[in-house]
Amino acid sequence: MKRRVAVVFGSRSVEHEVSIITAVQAMNSLDPDQFDVVPLYVSKDGVWFTGEALKTMDVFGDLAALPGKVQRVQLQPFSGKLTFAVRGLRKGFMVRGVDVEPLAVDVGLLCNHGTNGEDGTVQGMFELLGIPYTSSSVTGSALGMDKVFQKQLFMAAGIPVVPYVSFSRRTWRASPDDCLRKAEQRLQFPMFVKPANLGSSVGITRATDHDTLCYALEVASHFDRKLLVEQAITDHREVNCAVLGNDEPMPSACEEVFSSHAFLDYDAKYKVGYKTTTGSDHDGQKAEARKVPANLGDDLTSRIQELACRAFVALDCRGVARVDFLIDASGAVYVNEINTIPGALSFYLWEAVGMQYRDLLTKLIDLACEAFEDRRSNVINYNVSDLLKLGSKGKSGSKSV
Repeated sequence: MKRRVAVVFGSRSVEHEVSIITAVQAMNSLDPDQFDVVPLYVSKDGVWFTGEALKTMDVFGDLAALPGKVQRVQLQPFSGKLTFAVRGLRKGFMVRGVDVEPLAVDVGLLCNHGTNGEDGTVQGMFELLGIPYTSSSVTGSALGMDKVFQKQLFMAAGIPVVPYVSFSRRTWRASPDDCLRKAEQRLQFPMFVKPANLGSSVGITRATDHDTLCYALEVASHFDRKLLVEQAITDHREVNCAVLGNDEPMPSACEEVFSSHAFLDYDAKYKVGYKTTTGSDHDGQKAEARKVPANLGDDLTSRIQELACRAFVALDCRGVARVDFLIDASGAVYVNEINTIPGALSFYLWEAVGMQYRDLLTKLIDLACEAFEDRRSNVINYNVSDLLKLGSKGKSGSKSV
C-alpha cells in the first residue's frame, strides 16, 4: 500500500523561496509507486495550503494569486485524532460553519529552511499530531538552528570551532561600545558577524575594521535576538559533508565550494547557477562552482567525514543534515555549522556515492518511521492514582511528591 507523504515547505522565513525549490524538487523525485504526494505549503503570513498546482514552480510566480489556485488547510481533530483538514472540498464535516475534509497523512517530508520550520517549530507540531517526520527532533532542530548553542555543544564534545563571541540584541542596543570592545579584544579583524538563528547567509557581514563591525552588528540585530561574531579564517577552503541516519549515521562524499565573492553570501549560493565538476547542472540552489567529490586526499576526507558524524551525533540529529567546514592554510579543520534540513536535501552529495535522489527520499521516509517507532516505545502512562486522590482532597502535600 502506498504511503501518503505530506511535503511541508515555505513558512515565515527569509529562506522561504529556497524552501519552495527544495520542495518542488523533492515532490517530483519521490517514487510514485511507493508514495502519494500531498503538498503542504505555508505562506509567508502563516496560512497553510494544499493542491496539485503546488507541485510546479509556475504557481509561485505570483504569490498574491496563489490562494485562488489551491485549497486552505487547517488543523482540526477528527475521530479523536488530530490531523489536517482541507476546507471546502466536500460536505460532511463542519468546522465553524465551513465544510472541510479530513486529510490524514502517513509521514511528513519537511523541506522548510530557516526559522518557523527548520528550528523545531514544525517538528513539534508533528510530534503533537503523532505523525512521523523527516528531520531531526525538536531538540536537534532547535540546536542546529542556533549557531551559538551548537558551538557550545561542539566544544564540549571536543569538535573544533573557530573563536567567537556572542551578544543579545538587548545588550548590543543598550551597550554597543562594550560589545565592540569585547569583540575587538578577543578576536582579530577580519571577523564575520551573523544572526545566531538564520541560514542561507542572510544577515551575515564581513567586518574588516571598527566601523564595519558596528555596521555588521546592527544589520544582524534586525534578523535575530542573538548575535554571533566569529574570527574569520583567511586563505581558507570551504568543504561540506552530509550525514544520513538515526543512531548509526553515515557520511556522504565531500564537496569543496568555490566563489568569487568575499564569502558565500545569499547571491553566491542561490542566484548563480553553476556546473559541478561532475558535469551535472544544478541551477538555482548552488554556489558558483564546487567540486564533488572534493580533492582532499584520503586522510583529510576521512577526518572531515568523522567530524561530520560526530557533529551529527552531538546535536542528536536525525534523517539528513549537512555539516559545513573551514580548513585553514595549515590544514586545521573547523566545523562552521550544521544544517538540519539542507538545501536540496544535499541529494547531489549522495549521488556522488551512488545513491540517487529518489532512493535518498525513500531512505529519509524510512528513517522517519523508524525514529517515530522509537519515540512511541517510550512509556507515557504511569499509575498516579494516589497523587490524583491527594489532589482531589485539596491537600497541598507537606512532603515531596
